[in-house]
Amino acid sequence: MELGHSIPWAGHMAFHKTLSRISSRFVWPGMYTQISKFCSSCEKCQLTSGRGVARARLQPLPIIETPFERLGMDIVGPLERSSTGYRYILVICDYATRYPEAFPLRSIKARHVANCLLQFFSRVGIPREILTDCGTNFLSKLLQQVYKLLGIKGLKTTPYHPQTDGLVERYNQTLKNMLRKFVSDTGADWDQWLPYLLFAYREVPQVSTGFSPFELLYGRQVRGPLDLLKDCWEDAKPEGENIAAYVINMRERLQEMASFAQ
Repeated sequence: MELGHSIPWAGHMAFHKTLSRISSRFVWPGMYTQISKFCSSCEKCQLTSGRGVARARLQPLPIIETPFERLGMDIVGPLERSSTGYRYILVICDYATRYPEAFPLRSIKARHVANCLLQFFSRVGIPREILTDCGTNFLSKLLQQVYKLLGIKGLKTTPYHPQTDGLVERYNQTLKNMLRKFVSDTGADWDQWLPYLLFAYREVPQVSTGFSPFELLYGRQVRGPLDLLKDCWEDAKPEGENIAAYVINMRERLQEMASFAQ
């Protein structure tokens, strides 16, 4: 349960996400109750989880079936300055697959946003539409020129209802909530957790689609830490280490990998 909830690759996500992640790989008697108790007693979740906020009922945007044809984009921050100088996060979400991407930024000047967009387009292709709020960095001449050159239609949320872009707004809240559970007391290491928390979000099914963003994009389930545990369980030999020892060893390996990446 710890691998399915508490490590960075799992992101301390809520009960139903944790249950979905674990139950897709393991089944045991009483697992629903045990996972529920595990999540509800998680100290970090109790300290950092916020209450949901009621939102105005708004007309949803039309469904886009082609991946990365319509993107939602927003900026989170300013955050505590990281040890590497980052203060903002450029968040991009695909409307078809719900697949998120996030880029740490030192500045939200238009040229930095444009540079991240071009990096993203080099991997997924050029979208037809990008939905943003009315922030000055998104309305800059530079970004509008990029849109024009690449044939992208810029869409705007309404000033009084940024929730019109509900997909990105919900992901922003989820990402900030996940970050609070892992950052140090100084908050200076938040950028180092982004890759793992993105993995955690991409791995679990979304209520709106019934599939994980990763599966909708790549047509297969991503192989994560719980799959390593499952492989060990299925391939375990009598003379091998027990499951508890394996979990402890794997946690140490994942922490070591994270420290190398930092």
